[in-house]
Amino acid sequence: MTSPEKSSSKGFVSQVNDFFCSIKLSIVVLMALAATSIFGTVIQQSQEPAVYVKEYGPAVARVIQVLNLGDMYHSWWFQVLLGLLLVNITFCSLRRLPHAIRLMKDRDPVFDGRPVAIHERWEVMATGWSRERAVEAVEKILKEKGGRLFQREADGKQYFFTSRGAWARLGVYITHFSLFLFAIGALIGVWTGLKGFVQIPVGTSIAQVDLRGGGTYNLGFEVRCDDFEVSFYKDAQGNATGRPKDYVSKLSVLEGGRQILQKTIEVNDPLIYKGIYFYQSSYGQGGASGATFSVYGARRNLVANSAPLTKGGALELEGGARLRLLDLTGDYRGMGPAVLVHVEKDGQAPSEPAVLQPAMPGPTAIGEYLVRVDGVATSMYTGLQVAKDPGVPVIWAGCILITLGTLVAFFGSHRRVWARVSAEANGARVTFAGNASRNRISFERWFEDLVAIAKETFEK
Repeated sequence: MTSPEKSSSKGFVSQVNDFFCSIKLSIVVLMALAATSIFGTVIQQSQEPAVYVKEYGPAVARVIQVLNLGDMYHSWWFQVLLGLLLVNITFCSLRRLPHAIRLMKDRDPVFDGRPVAIHERWEVMATGWSRERAVEAVEKILKEKGGRLFQREADGKQYFFTSRGAWARLGVYITHFSLFLFAIGALIGVWTGLKGFVQIPVGTSIAQVDLRGGGTYNLGFEVRCDDFEVSFYKDAQGNATGRPKDYVSKLSVLEGGRQILQKTIEVNDPLIYKGIYFYQSSYGQGGASGATFSVYGARRNLVANSAPLTKGGALELEGGARLRLLDLTGDYRGMGPAVLVHVEKDGQAPSEPAVLQPAMPGPTAIGEYLVRVDGVATSMYTGLQVAKDPGVPVIWAGCILITLGTLVAFFGSHRRVWARVSAEANGARVTFAGNASRNRISFERWFEDLVAIAKETFEK
């Protein structure tokens, strides 16, 4: 007699198993993943809190922070949903797969007294036929119409069985396994992948990437920006509008100072090296490298004409004075390139630093000199999105399997046909029966063709 404790424990285990095998759980988890993925698409991921406050207001920004919607795919609750999907798929498959395998391996021709689903059935009394003759006729019909034939004699009757398309029962499990691979691939990407951003000025290289979630990632190699080009749309008069039409970067991969790979990338055509993708994302002014100056003396005589200077350098003027370039930038407060200079003379305090720009209408007085910036040499930078997702091959395998599984599940069918021949006083009784796992209308037509051949054989 079973103890109450064992019965209670068994009931609990059964309830847990039923819960994880539930199709309702599958629907709820899949709908939750689909709904939350909308948030991950609409809400910009891995942004600073201030960005969300500016975009959505303090209240919504607080909800985004609490629920980690700004980094949704790394949040604990999203990973719990993926985990539930994995568990659900596993439990469902483990519960139903053994039964499907039993049906695939079933070769028993005797169908009397067994719980066999019969979808189509036809029976005829072959008057004047001997049992042996009827057996030969049935064997010939099934070999022509069916697949591999199995026979067995039981209770004085001859039984036949033929099966075709047993693999079709695996379609749903192939689909289940593909969903399993999707979830595994997503988790691999979350746990081991990286997403970051980097700006590389032309002529320079980087070996680290700033990650979206904070911190840096060492690439193990260098990426150098050899060149950058941007083209703009033009208006009706042929003038550039300022709206970028296309921008491309010429990148090189370096290891140990040696160039390994070179590629020109553009939007949606990334550089790929060691599983890391570098996508063209943005561009901008990368800074200034030098400037040229024209200087007029106290008598308004030309002291220097388009003389070049780099940061920290000094231009000798008359009277022992020097014009020193303290700093320069490619974009000063959104108004373009600018320089910071002063005039110095031995034994005297330098003049107050002055900010000069090439766009100024004329020279600027600094002490007894007039100084004009003729130009500032600026360089561009290329902005690259950097991504590595080791789970992508797993997801691609899932895509292939879900396509294959769907085709097998919807268009394949396990067709099984039984036959029985028994001796009667005035002849032989012949029975055909069959079922199909799917596409029963198609099976019905096939069975009608089988019956037509049998009628022609036994009733003529």
